Amino acid sequence: MKRVVIAAGGTGGHFYPGLVTAQALKARGWEPLMVVRENDPARATLEREGIAALPVDLRGLPRRPGAELFSFAARLVACLGTLSRALKAFNPDLAVGMGGYLTFPLIWAARRRGVPRAIHESNAVLGLANAVSLHLGAAMFWGLPPADASAPGVVVGTPIRSALWARRPAGEARLALGLDPLRPTVLVFGGSQGAARINAALPEALKAVPGTQILHLAGLGKAAAAAAAYRAAGVAAEVREYLEDMSAAYGAADVVVCRSGASTLAELAAQRVPAILVPYPHAAADHQDANARVLERAGTALRLPEAELRARLAPALAELLAGESGRARRETMASRYATLGLPAADATVTGFVTALERMSP
Repeated sequence: MKRVVIAAGGTGGHFYPGLVTAQALKARGWEPLMVVRENDPARATLEREGIAALPVDLRGLPRRPGAELFSFAARLVACLGTLSRALKAFNPDLAVGMGGYLTFPLIWAARRRGVPRAIHESNAVLGLANAVSLHLGAAMFWGLPPADASAPGVVVGTPIRSALWARRPAGEARLALGLDPLRPTVLVFGGSQGAARINAALPEALKAVPGTQILHLAGLGKAAAAAAAYRAAGVAAEVREYLEDMSAAYGAADVVVCRSGASTLAELAAQRVPAILVPYPHAAADHQDANARVLERAGTALRLPEAELRARLAPALAELLAGESGRARRETMASRYATLGLPAADATVTGFVTALERMSP
């Protein structure tokens, strides 16, 4: 049985593509081991899936000089030692980093032991860990077409859960959520923690599109305040903290308003949903803006900087939801996902793991 070590802890945007990759390799007879941060809540998911976890005590690189840098350096040295010993004991045939700060120590340890290694970058620009790992001889795979067209590597797409590979019929999805099956629907979300600026801007903006129903996933602890804002604006909305069944949420939506994290964009591409993307302005290396620009250039989404939300959101929604002209615009945007050059969601998983298998001895 071949063995693979996958570093995918830190954030959900790295963990879930790594989990899907581990599941696919396991189904092909591989034994996966996933590197996660210590006390990572994702370990419960790995236990349910029967996938072994290797926790390490490491956090992201501090972005400012200070005492935290010394603490980070000490933890990094300890982490390198932990991973070197783990790879000696586990004897993997392949090491895969899915981006994020756990990627570099795994790829470094794999290089020392002569283990074939690969990195996956879900964003349109390289993160720091992946940029360093690329210089350690790792094969490069991209989830989005890179912002730099001359960048090395192969575009394979970002693995997502099989539940999101195909879009559900709108009427069926809306009924499953207790919504009117015939009314135009806007889906709003900002990740599990929500997005305060998006939550604040939507109620007023949606006054411009009467007759539209709203499904707003406000984030943990933020639903009550968002619902109150809709009531104050006189706009009816279904507001929830989060939703497990995102296939129903995407299926119900005519338009999505959301951040532009890489996993979200992979799901939008699989579902072919027109979107208004509001990049998180404090993302490392402004990678969410780079991601949004890729979809904007393809014509699948409108990129709306957070600072321009109040001025531009209402007219953008009105244009996309205005009768037959809005319908035609949405259909055009949905069709433009094909121009991104990304494989279908099921082919993404198959293609990526097939490429990884070819790397092992």
